[in-house]
Amino acid sequence: MLKKILGLLAALAMLAYLIFAIVQFSAVPGEQKCKEVVIQVMDSTDRVYVSTPEVRHLLQLNNLELIGQRLDKIRYKRVEFVVSVMRMVRRVECFSTNSGKVIVRVWQYSPVLRVMQEQGNFYIDATGQRLEISFNSAANVLVASGSIRDSVHIRRLYRMALLLRQDPFWDAQIVQIYVEPNGEWILVPRVGDYEIQFGLPNDVEDKLTRLKLFYQKALPKVGWEKYSSINVKYRKQIICTKKEE
Repeated sequence: MLKKILGLLAALAMLAYLIFAIVQFSAVPGEQKCKEVVIQVMDSTDRVYVSTPEVRHLLQLNNLELIGQRLDKIRYKRVEFVVSVMRMVRRVECFSTNSGKVIVRVWQYSPVLRVMQEQGNFYIDATGQRLEISFNSAANVLVASGSIRDSVHIRRLYRMALLLRQDPFWDAQIVQIYVEPNGEWILVPRVGDYEIQFGLPNDVEDKLTRLKLFYQKALPKVGWEKYSSINVKYRKQIICTKKEE
């Protein structure tokens, strides 16, 4: 008898679930209202340039209060356009789900270099695209300054930025490249009161290999504070200049 009762209860529970599922998933989307807005920054695990609060604030400023709105009345393309004007936003998708959520997915640009010229400052992202700088889009990336005269200089600096970024050691160590009037580079490290005379941007990988070996083998023994400059301009050589006492 008990088994029959339990079986009947299980059958009734299954029937109730089926009725709920039919009503829930067969409802016309337009009859549902937005219960929640979910902002998803898809590529923010490494560096965050677009935050969820910023996106929400921007929607509010543009009178896009989505919660409580019927899903068929929401202007999804308007939401995408408003969010896409943020300087660090590369792509936006906005859509709704059967559960009444509105999803706003955001993909960021990924700056690798900040170029500082007399004409103005701008970022270069990982794909080589130029990005204008705004007060709320500060990115902790390699800085290039000095005599950056043309697109050739910028392309070389961009390639160097990519090379440094793909190596965790250099990504953490080098913070700035200064271009001298003769086209030679000076690298500025994050740690230590010295400069790296890099020379013209040729044989770049060889110079970095020699410099890393020096960092790993020699500097820990003599100390970061001993030198005023480290010169890797010349093949198979590293020339160090000691600070004056």
